[in-house]
Amino acid sequence: MDLMSWNPGKNLYCLLLPLFILNLSCKKEPSQFQEALSQFQLEEGLSIELVAGEPLVIDPVALAFDERRRLYVVENRGYPDMEEDGEARKLGRVGLLEDTDGDGQYDRRTDFAKGFSYPNGVTPWRGGVFITCAPDIYYLKDTTGDGVADLRKVVLTGFNHTKTTQIRMSSPTLGLDGWIYIAGGLNGGSVISPQYPDRAPVVFTAADGRFHPDTYEFQVTGGNSQFGLSFDSFGNRFGCSNRHPVQHIVLEPWHLGRNQLLSFSESIENVSQVEADATVFPISNTAITADFIPNLIGRSHKGTFTSACGILVFNGTGLASSHRGNIFICEPAQNLVQRQVLRPEMASFKSELAYEGKEFLASTDTWFNPVFLQHGPDGSLYLADMRRKVIDHPSYVPEEARSRMDFESGKTEGRIYRIRNSSVQNHPIEAIVSDAATPSADLVRALESPEEWIRSTAHRQLLEQSDRNMLPLIKQCAVMSPTTESRIRALWLLHSMDGLDAPTLKSLLSDDQPEVREQAVIVSEKFCKTSPEVKAALVFAAKDPSAKVRFNCALVLGSLAGPMINLALAQIAAQDGADRWTRAAILSGIGSRLTEFIEVFRRQPVISPPAYSAMMKDLGHLVGSGSSLGDCGRFFKVVLANNTTADFSSILGLATGISSRKVLSESQDGVLVALLGNHPAEVESTALYNFIQKAIDQAGNQSLSISERLPAIALLGYANFDRVAKVLKRLLDSRNPQEIQLEAITALARLGNSNSGVLLTEKSTWSGFTPRVKAFAIGVLLTKPLLTHSLLDAIEKAAVDAAEISPLERQRLLKSKDPQIKARAEVLLKDIEEGSRMQVYKNYLAKLNYKADAGDGKLVFMQRCGTCHTYDGEGGNVGPDLSGVNNQPVDALLLHTLVPNYEVYPAYQEVIVDTKDGRSLSGRIITETENSLTLKTAFGTDEAILRTNIISLTNTGRSLMPPGLEQNMTNDELSDLMAYLKSGGTK
Repeated sequence: MDLMSWNPGKNLYCLLLPLFILNLSCKKEPSQFQEALSQFQLEEGLSIELVAGEPLVIDPVALAFDERRRLYVVENRGYPDMEEDGEARKLGRVGLLEDTDGDGQYDRRTDFAKGFSYPNGVTPWRGGVFITCAPDIYYLKDTTGDGVADLRKVVLTGFNHTKTTQIRMSSPTLGLDGWIYIAGGLNGGSVISPQYPDRAPVVFTAADGRFHPDTYEFQVTGGNSQFGLSFDSFGNRFGCSNRHPVQHIVLEPWHLGRNQLLSFSESIENVSQVEADATVFPISNTAITADFIPNLIGRSHKGTFTSACGILVFNGTGLASSHRGNIFICEPAQNLVQRQVLRPEMASFKSELAYEGKEFLASTDTWFNPVFLQHGPDGSLYLADMRRKVIDHPSYVPEEARSRMDFESGKTEGRIYRIRNSSVQNHPIEAIVSDAATPSADLVRALESPEEWIRSTAHRQLLEQSDRNMLPLIKQCAVMSPTTESRIRALWLLHSMDGLDAPTLKSLLSDDQPEVREQAVIVSEKFCKTSPEVKAALVFAAKDPSAKVRFNCALVLGSLAGPMINLALAQIAAQDGADRWTRAAILSGIGSRLTEFIEVFRRQPVISPPAYSAMMKDLGHLVGSGSSLGDCGRFFKVVLANNTTADFSSILGLATGISSRKVLSESQDGVLVALLGNHPAEVESTALYNFIQKAIDQAGNQSLSISERLPAIALLGYANFDRVAKVLKRLLDSRNPQEIQLEAITALARLGNSNSGVLLTEKSTWSGFTPRVKAFAIGVLLTKPLLTHSLLDAIEKAAVDAAEISPLERQRLLKSKDPQIKARAEVLLKDIEEGSRMQVYKNYLAKLNYKADAGDGKLVFMQRCGTCHTYDGEGGNVGPDLSGVNNQPVDALLLHTLVPNYEVYPAYQEVIVDTKDGRSLSGRIITETENSLTLKTAFGTDEAILRTNIISLTNTGRSLMPPGLEQNMTNDELSDLMAYLKSGGTK
């Protein structure tokens, strides 16, 4: 059976039975497999079944099907090597699995290749496979037909491999353009090809990359993915890292490098929620690495992504139709796979959870460690379960906790599962299928399959064959295929085979599907230089209804020249300039025509206000960064002459760009005055005076929106301190929205005046900051020695409490390279680092009974701590939830108990609010908006307070937990309490 024998009746599954099914009847499984399946909770309407388990597969971390539907499995058997700094053990393997009886489960294994250190990725090519295993990328091939690779060569080498296996390049994935993309692993390298020794090395730091599978040319790309990389059906590339589940790679280095003055260097859009907001819903009770890190007490990572990896944009037919285009993310540390729904947003995407409170797939089994996802030949979703008792790498666990963890158990286990629509009866995967000799015409027809795996496999084989006799059929597919994904693949095949012509491209530029038009725009650049018709079509695309088409149009136009090009770019800017990615795409291509572009842009008849503000800010920054001082002054005076608040952003950008030039930044009167020159005309001085006054008025106008006020506030940071201090001080008041306060703090710091630090640290001002604002202010005050001395002055005068400075920032001060700051810090911070409470801690630590009674400690907890803290499911929620602290060293637990002010996270600092209705409330802020804030009081109640009802807000900077807890306990009771907290609970 070849690719064209795919049967839609067997793959377009009936979706009418919303049942929760675990398929256990395919084969009689050993009891351990049955037990694992019974512990899964899977989305309704789907089934999960085992297709391979130990000993057939061990420690799988990546998998790929070849055109014969054989399954290559990469096994990282050596993980985690405790001696990674020494000689790596060569335990890694690549297994080749086959289903010999066609029942859908694999029953034969061949060791395709052995002797790897930490292999982690595989992709088929020309009858063999590429394997990633830093520092190398290998090409392996079986040329004799015995299932064992007899051809083994290193095609690229030099990827960094001195760090842990979790941060090494991985995930080789063939793109539509015929290049193989890799996740950089948050790592870099100096990459060469041993096959081409005369090539210069490609040196890079942390970034993703790509290589050509035939020439082995390597290029650095956008992105900084850790373990996982996936394309959607339309060519968009996604990556991930531990706490960043879904990242879209939007821009490439070759785009951003076109304009040397462009400071924008980002390439990644965080499509999903990240870090503390990246919620997961585990059903297992597993410990995560963060539980063992003492400085994370009070801000546990549990319940959020900590090990996002193995992402896949699913486009198969084997699940429900609603799953197509969704992105799936593995979270091995918490034993689940999450499903998120992607939606377009301007040049990029946003994603949201498919549902709240549950996961696509989760297990109560803490040994279930999903790490990789893949499309299957039958349309199903395939999952690799590495299966370990402890999946964390020991390098990320504090040394004192490593001895309690079992990093070895599971090194002889591993599972591969298939997930599909449960309404379909088990149908086998045929044993005899297409191979590399499949006729090209059949492959072109397979390109039009509704099944993603068939389309992608046909695409790869057509690339390998590069049969130019097939160009007419491929062109026909590109123009006539009813399937959007097929037209796109055919377009890129024509491009890769140098068979694309101007008439075909022009037709695709006017396709009725925006995804096709988008890809046609991307490949159009070289045709624009020889085909006036294609160039005209590209200029017309600047008005395309799709934001993504316009974005890519801006990228291509930036490499072209001419008046019509400037106009087209200006039209995109007028419509989409508020989108940072589209704005960066435009700015990347106007380096040599900045002045002309500004003129064309400002003449556009219709410009959305947000687009104008954002574009002019960045254009002003480009002028300030690279133009002569004379040109900067002329730009400044032209904008001043307009005398409109709409140009606050223009001058803000100019001032930001030029402020790095000492000749202006050191002006005592501020950058704006310096821009006028030494002898400004009276009319110019008057214009500047009026302009700054408008900024002052707009900054303090509470009837305006925050977005209208922020540019004006930021602009004040480039004026004269005496002129703007009064309004900035008013804006620091806690009755202002937090965004306003933060911008005012930034403006004061930017003024670079010693009085700025004094104003920020006045006791009446400082005590009114909420915890988050105060933490921000401390960070700002540490950026310049002048401001840092103001902070130390305030500590000396007791306007600022030394306990408000976090341990990390205290160490920064104590290790300052400025001898004056270091000496002052040693004196002023001595009490918090070595004072009476620390002595109490050291005394009790010496007397702690490590064999105390945890049962008695529970009673102590409920009497002394349970009102405010939850542990083992019992207690209050005024202070941090202590669940999971049992993994912390006992000395860390004792320190936070006896010295509660040693480190107080902003979310748990005490705030006192006096209100106009005569109340005085104390607690911690749990939420705040532009109009109100809510306190969690010491009694556990929530109190919502309107900002307009606040007379005063005082942030003590201290913990709600009072010091001296030990005064109400005996030594034995304190030891029992520590034993209980270390026990993990008694339920």
